Amino acid sequence: MGGSSDVPDVLQQTNLVLWRQAPEYDPAREFLAWAYTVARYEVMTHRKRVSRDRLLLDDELLDRVAASVARNNGDLEERLRAMKACVAKLPDPQRQLVRRRYADEQPVKAIATELGQQDTAVRVLLYRIRVALAKCIRKAIEAGGKK
Repeated sequence: MGGSSDVPDVLQQTNLVLWRQAPEYDPAREFLAWAYTVARYEVMTHRKRVSRDRLLLDDELLDRVAASVARNNGDLEERLRAMKACVAKLPDPQRQLVRRRYADEQPVKAIATELGQQDTAVRVLLYRIRVALAKCIRKAIEAGGKK
């Protein structure tokens, strides 16, 4: 949408449509491909509503961007699978720390207080875990490409 100030509104509308259509989603299909398709239709609907705006991207460019996103979708799915596998390999305390920080969105300070550690120590541990996960994900993707 090219930096449009309407992006948050279109994203919110896309989320609403995804939520409403969730019962119709087929888990055998890739979720991101489905979600990107819904988002593309919401962008096109928005474009029709504001078609008098001279700064809109043309349809050909929009189609090219959508095609590019679709091509890269497989890579993202592969990275997500690798990340899940790598997180599962972490020792339980590290996996719980990652879950608390990133899935539960707990602040580092709250986690550190609960663990009886300094904020800095928890930040360093999270950094080391992220580095290890990135290395694991990279290796998993490279190994997948060699099959």
